Amino acid sequence: QTQASAPRMPSSTLVPGWLAGTFAGGLLVHCCFIPLWVGCIVPPFLAVYLLFCGGLRMLAGLALIGLIVYLDFGITVRWRPWFMRLIYELNMTRYYSRCELRGALDAVKTERNLFMFHPHGILSVGFVCNGVWNRAFNDLASPPAQQKAILAARMGDPPGAPWRGTAFMIAQNLREWSGFFKVLCDVSGRLESATRQNLTRRMAEGRNVGIIPGGFEDATLHVQGRERTAMSDRKGLIKYALQHGYALTPIYTFGESETYATFPYLLKPRLWLNRFGIPAVAFFGAPWMPLFPRRNVPIASCIGPPLQLPKLEKPTPEEVSKWHAAYLDALQALFDKHKGECGKPDAKLEIW
Repeated sequence: QTQASAPRMPSSTLVPGWLAGTFAGGLLVHCCFIPLWVGCIVPPFLAVYLLFCGGLRMLAGLALIGLIVYLDFGITVRWRPWFMRLIYELNMTRYYSRCELRGALDAVKTERNLFMFHPHGILSVGFVCNGVWNRAFNDLASPPAQQKAILAARMGDPPGAPWRGTAFMIAQNLREWSGFFKVLCDVSGRLESATRQNLTRRMAEGRNVGIIPGGFEDATLHVQGRERTAMSDRKGLIKYALQHGYALTPIYTFGESETYATFPYLLKPRLWLNRFGIPAVAFFGAPWMPLFPRRNVPIASCIGPPLQLPKLEKPTPEEVSKWHAAYLDALQALFDKHKGECGKPDAKLEIW
């Protein structure tokens, strides 16, 4: 089953009709999100620079440091459900020539499921546009009303509170120590740090979780036109899924590798930097704005059937390895099944 990108939504209540679900709406969201994401490293360096300038600039640097510390450690902004609706209505997928969900849409589980997005790419178009901020995907992954109430109670939400949906997890240093980008994550109500504590807490609740298992290594491996993902030694997620009896759903996004050109050399030292949580990539996207992805690339996030794992309180290393291998087989099968229809019949999946 295939689902094209969501149609325009003339009944929008937050966005004017001429902007809702149009290229302009998708561009606007990218213009807001990308600077916050890429620019999250700028304020600390700017603050240090201002400190050494003396005079009023030094005071400005101190004020900026105070603001950064306050945003990162002194406050958690309350979740704003209207913000989620706003991004849904603007519709990020409209930025691209085509951006859609495909695959086993009828088999998407509404609870106790770990969505595994591949590859990371640079902007993570599949994860961001067809996952976190995609109304169709989140509707598919939402349980019936009665089950929503049960899950919401487990999460500590008051009765009648809007449903938060799938918990999407990203790198902790990006989520927690990024100033204004952290505020964006806070108000989203669904972007959380990919820590063991958060993951196991959400699994104990039975809530669906979305993650990019390849992380920064996936981004570092990105080469335009090559289909690569880092998954060969990612066994921790498998262990947690076994302990909670979760299903694993592979999602592979074709077109992700075409959105940016990257510096492909010095791979080993760049992968080494990833061990310290440092993304080691240099990239170039659209000619008119290199920070933005190329929009003439057809994007298709293909969803595979869920791989149901047994519930094992204390899985052995052998059991973890067995189900890790089963997941790799499922990912490869998903890739091979959809590569032809996505315009890449001769593509080879490189699993690092």
